[in-house]
Amino acid sequence: MTIAIQITGLKSARKVAQILAQTATGLCVAALVAALPAGAATVETTQAAPPLRTSAQLIAAVAPDATDFGPYATTLAEYQFPPSVDPDVLADRETEIWAVVHRPTDMSGGPKPVLVFLHGNHATCGKGTNPRIDDFSGYTTTGTCSGREGYVVVPNHRGYDYIAERLASWGYVVVSINANRGINAGTGVPGDNGLNQARGRLVLKHIQRLSEWNTVGGTPESLGVDLLGKLDFSQLGLMGHSRGGEGMRAAYAFYRDQGSPWPARIPNVVTFKGLFEVAPVDGQTDRIFDADDIPWTVLLPICDGDVSNLAGVRPYDRMMRYFSENVPKAKSTYIVWGTNHNYYNTEWQTSDSSGCQLHTPIFEPGRTVGSANQRQVGLSSLTAFMRGYVGLEAQPSFTQNFNPQFEVPTNVSSVTRIERGFSETANSTITKVVEDFDLQTGSSSSGLPEVVSNVIVSHRSVFEHDTVQRAGFLSWTVGGTNTFYQSDVTKTIGLDLNAYKTFELRLENQLPTTAPTDFSIALVYSDNTLSTPVLLSSYLDLIGPVGGPLTTLHTMLQSTRIPLADFGVTGGRSGLAKRLKGVRLIFNGTPSGAIIVANMRLSTLDPLQGASAARQQSGLELARLTQATLEPAKVITEGNAIIGLRKAANGFVELELSSKTTFPVRNELAVLRIGNHEFALSRYPASGETDRLIFSLSEADFAKVQSNEAVTLQYGRGNTSGQKWTFGSLNKGLLK
Repeated sequence: MTIAIQITGLKSARKVAQILAQTATGLCVAALVAALPAGAATVETTQAAPPLRTSAQLIAAVAPDATDFGPYATTLAEYQFPPSVDPDVLADRETEIWAVVHRPTDMSGGPKPVLVFLHGNHATCGKGTNPRIDDFSGYTTTGTCSGREGYVVVPNHRGYDYIAERLASWGYVVVSINANRGINAGTGVPGDNGLNQARGRLVLKHIQRLSEWNTVGGTPESLGVDLLGKLDFSQLGLMGHSRGGEGMRAAYAFYRDQGSPWPARIPNVVTFKGLFEVAPVDGQTDRIFDADDIPWTVLLPICDGDVSNLAGVRPYDRMMRYFSENVPKAKSTYIVWGTNHNYYNTEWQTSDSSGCQLHTPIFEPGRTVGSANQRQVGLSSLTAFMRGYVGLEAQPSFTQNFNPQFEVPTNVSSVTRIERGFSETANSTITKVVEDFDLQTGSSSSGLPEVVSNVIVSHRSVFEHDTVQRAGFLSWTVGGTNTFYQSDVTKTIGLDLNAYKTFELRLENQLPTTAPTDFSIALVYSDNTLSTPVLLSSYLDLIGPVGGPLTTLHTMLQSTRIPLADFGVTGGRSGLAKRLKGVRLIFNGTPSGAIIVANMRLSTLDPLQGASAARQQSGLELARLTQATLEPAKVITEGNAIIGLRKAANGFVELELSSKTTFPVRNELAVLRIGNHEFALSRYPASGETDRLIFSLSEADFAKVQSNEAVTLQYGRGNTSGQKWTFGSLNKGLLK
């Protein structure tokens, strides 16, 4: 089934704009309709897919599939050293060096490129099969799961074997790290609540060991091969899932820091060639980590029930905004409809998500052991990234998988929809800002008045994106050539277009749609003439937004890239007709609509050839739109108690909670709320049980909260719509 919301009347459209401006926690279809004036909105549901366009001018080229097996037979083996307190990783507990290595069986023929994988936060012990239930973490502190009968150690690092084996067959040595001891389900530390800086240091410790074996010998016998001279650290790629994503960004930053000790500790000079993140967290430490000067892609699963705010988009936002990159490298978001958080790792065998909103999941929300279709998406994207960027024999054509000027391969497009954000670089010498909506409404980024006709405009931040990300929220009720938004970069001589080859922007609908939103884009020359207009639908089907299992829709901005030649810009133009005054969005396609526009840019890099040739739309993407299935927030009220309030060492106060409904080990931070105050430094008891959680508050923070304020627990900061536990009111008089 599908849902369409029809807004009638300019007054109602303005009301929509007001509602969206005030909705800090995102879009909720039911709340939006309820807030409109009576009769202003109608909700239409239909059983069939919406009618399809039959003559859309869309991209024709398809990115190559990188999932085939290579010429090498492969071997896997593990190394694992006794746990120890390593101050380079964490000084207050034992951690261990443990990983699985996938490699070509025949290691002759010269040094091999190295890939390092890191999983996210998950319980370290589980019981049963098909699926195994992972709800105990005794291994974290004791190195064993014997505290519960029948429990085994969760091999979190083995969940990517299906990808690592494929890459090893192409000559890569793939090292997948286990972070169970001391880190997974481990006690957070001040400034590193999620232990993601610790994860980064653990990664560098593994790279140090591998480099030592490569340069001076000492490879563990368990690996069955001598790695002396076999590894090429000038070709090193990173992959991190969930907290492992921010951990990999931390590792990359720590190695590159001015005065970093790691280059001296690691015998080989390391050159990082690419960083791929799957559903990562962001902002769980006191330091912000980005990925400047390296190719970077983030996979964002729309139906993520763990990192449900899709925080991994934020590094992209920051890098696009700050222009801090010195070496131009591509950045991209790979937004996947219908997938959850867990099933990219085959060892995370129960779903974190109960389903998808407004589209069809490609996993079974019940307790099943993964999803073959979801693994196919992970395999396709990650192999394309690594084979495209890493290795002396890397094939750049595989990176087309992340460029929206190409379609994704059919082994992905046949099972789900992919939306992409893409920029070839965040380097200011290559990319020119046309409009970032960073000034107050009414002013372009160049400080000139916006030119608007029959369009309501508002500049503001975008739900779930980084706070630095600004966008224009545009809505219209009567389409036509006289309905437009124009941003000017200059009012006199204009910008010389000779140096630029491509125009790009990021887009999303404000409201769910049953058919793509379409409009024209034109360049405005300094003589006030317009270029040849192009239709958005020639490059992008703008449908959505859609969401995960909760009551919000994800406004994930996606990119479209248009060669300037498509506007009629050629080297033969002269005078004012060759210089750019501004860009005009002409809403002459969809009769009424509401969109979000961001990051309008020009690029000096050459456009792709043949990217706007005609093809027939398959209709599968639109057919995936379904009726909304909103999952109300689950509030747990029974069996909850505050069982401890005590002074601890180092000027902290500990508040201990218990519940009959266990607190799962997740990647989003557990957050204690007392009134309007939030605290996220927590730990499970040393026994590894998950029915108790202990929060540490500084004495100064504890002084800010008041007796009788409500105590709740949730995952994630702010007014989340997910699971919550209630514990009544705080009684500070119980402090011991």
